[in-house]
Amino acid sequence: MTADRYQPISCDYHDQLEEAALHRKQIELEFELEGVPQKERGTIADVFTRQGAEFVKFVAPSGPVEIRLDQIISMREATERDPR
Repeated sequence: MTADRYQPISCDYHDQLEEAALHRKQIELEFELEGVPQKERGTIADVFTRQGAEFVKFVAPSGPVEIRLDQIISMREATERDPR
């Protein structure tokens, strides 16, 4: 995780993340992890706050990872046609 100061995300986007977690939607998430852009398919297990920053616990085939919300680049609902 980057040591940069946390930049809050919009309430609407936060609501979308919580909805994806609540309904256990398969999503495709594009994010930065330690400065490296990544794209994974999986589910959001939790949306939580720790030390003044907000995170998701994202569960992908490669394993669970905690991602700070301001490091998320994009999120979309995965479809059955997706090759991943």
